[in-house]
Amino acid sequence: MDRIHGWLADTSGVPVWYDATHLSASSRIVDALGQGISESRAAIVVLSEAAIRSGWVQEEYSAAVEQRVSNPDFRIVPVRLGNAAIPTFLQTTKWVELPNAEFGVDQAAELLASLYGSADTHDPGSARDVYVSRTWREAEAARADEICRLAVEYGFRLIGDSRDQHGFADGQRVRSIIASCGAFIAVLPHRGGHTTSQYMLREIEQALALGLPSLIVADHEIQLPEPIAEQAICVGADHEADLTAVDHGLQRLDDEWDRPSAPHRVFFSTPLQAGSHERVRLVTNILQRVTGMPCVVGDDIREGHVQRTIIDAIQDSFLVLADISEENLNTCIEAGVALGAGRPLHLLAAGPRRRPTAFMFRDQQVWYFEDELELLGLVHRIARPYRRRVLNDELLHR
Repeated sequence: MDRIHGWLADTSGVPVWYDATHLSASSRIVDALGQGISESRAAIVVLSEAAIRSGWVQEEYSAAVEQRVSNPDFRIVPVRLGNAAIPTFLQTTKWVELPNAEFGVDQAAELLASLYGSADTHDPGSARDVYVSRTWREAEAARADEICRLAVEYGFRLIGDSRDQHGFADGQRVRSIIASCGAFIAVLPHRGGHTTSQYMLREIEQALALGLPSLIVADHEIQLPEPIAEQAICVGADHEADLTAVDHGLQRLDDEWDRPSAPHRVFFSTPLQAGSHERVRLVTNILQRVTGMPCVVGDDIREGHVQRTIIDAIQDSFLVLADISEENLNTCIEAGVALGAGRPLHLLAAGPRRRPTAFMFRDQQVWYFEDELELLGLVHRIARPYRRRVLNDELLHR
């Protein structure tokens, strides 16, 4: 338990509530447990023979299930140690296996992936991304959920910003995500006095300024700014007529969706040496799962003028990671291209710690790792601030 907690919290940058570190001697366990779960986005339930006998696992699981009822995107991830019997109440849930109670890189990758939903909704290379501006307030969410589900039926991958992101790039984070999508959907709630969310109105203005094909749905009682009102579908009490109008709007969006001029991608620069392919696969998979963006590896590019294609891919990337462990010439050149293009660049290197030979990297932070487990955790720590929200998987549980 301590190793899993340390790897998640200290290496991978995941905020973790763990009773061994968060409970004081005077705490009431039931109260503290409930608060810890309510403030979390997932619960990892570790199953050992001793834990199952203690009875606390079922108490904690029951509290997690209650949280999932009120928050459908809350995740429950069982972890089975050794040959512990799976309790009846968890037998229908997929769990992470630690057969010898050893926490290795494969188990770590599976655990991280479980925190980010189904892989079926994370195929960023071929997805038709649509940015969604909507409310998540329980009293307002029903109409937005219904319209989003209709959009999923048209084959769109619905994108939003993560709820707990703090933004970066001079406040342009959301605008950049909107620009990386091929269309835009907004479902505006009525909040009394003919008003709606000002934040969502700003997102609509950004989408219209970018020229994205847009579907704007608003309650008929909202007073909208004229440029937005001209494009909005106003809905009211006639549910069937409203759905017909929305469906026509989605058909138009389906026809007008266009590949974005500024698609988001992650570029991973690494020398593909003998025995390194599995490590590269693990890294690229977790980068794609966390960020919701396709991950490009330079050595995978084989078409066209390869050098020019690689340079273009780096210059257009939202994030660049470079493994400079051996200070391979191609990797150093690719990292240099990222520096010259002003792309966010993160350098990784196998230990021990040392000063990079290349002069241009001497003022750059280098993330040193001792083994593949630490490498995977550091990749997650680096990628986490760049994550986006893929809504398709969440809608299945709402």
